[in-house]
Amino acid sequence: SFAQVRAVIEQRCVLCHSEQVINKGIQLHTPELIEKNAQALYQQAVVLKTMPLNNATQITDAERSLLGRWFEAGAPTH
Repeated sequence: SFAQVRAVIEQRCVLCHSEQVINKGIQLHTPELIEKNAQALYQQAVVLKTMPLNNATQITDAERSLLGRWFEAGAPTH
């Protein structure tokens, strides 16, 4: 569900991609911004596994898999 996806994003991504901290021009603190940046999120966190940088927030393979399934299902935010 999007609630699970959002929980992962809030725990693992928002530290560096929020209203206050905007790395690489990506913000992920609202459903609209998550939807807007879904492709970049998928590419960096799931495909390339380059984010979080040096895995600073300890994202797990299961969480990456959850994000991948969400994106492949059309990245629904509702």
